[in-house]
Amino acid sequence: MKLDYELISNILTKFVESDQSIVDINDFVDLYDKDSQKLAHHLIIMEEKRLITGAYSHGKLGIDLEYRDGKDVYEFSPDMLWRITSDGYDFAAALNKPSVLSEIKTRFQKEGLSVVIDISKKIATKQATKFLEE
Repeated sequence: MKLDYELISNILTKFVESDQSIVDINDFVDLYDKDSQKLAHHLIIMEEKRLITGAYSHGKLGIDLEYRDGKDVYEFSPDMLWRITSDGYDFAAALNKPSVLSEIKTRFQKEGLSVVIDISKKIATKQATKFLEE
């Protein structure tokens, strides 16, 4: 499955715009209903890159791989709480800068998440520096 940077941005936005410091699957109903397996895949990748984490001390997301109806599927535990990390906030802020997300989608779609995180920070820093020079 290809990484969907628009989805990653939407996920991070839900964390940032939440009134609470923690969220759960109920905060992602629209994304879950659209494609729960794609959502799970992206949440797990984001956790691996430490953009998000489980809110409990063990840090698990509560998304388990199960075998059902002849195939592997992700199942969400309803009681698991998640939070965004400081790296997640940084990446969310970079993605919200003008044109950063569109540049990533058009020029860096085939790159891995680590590269895209680094590139987005560099683009955001360049934009901020340009703003300071004006």
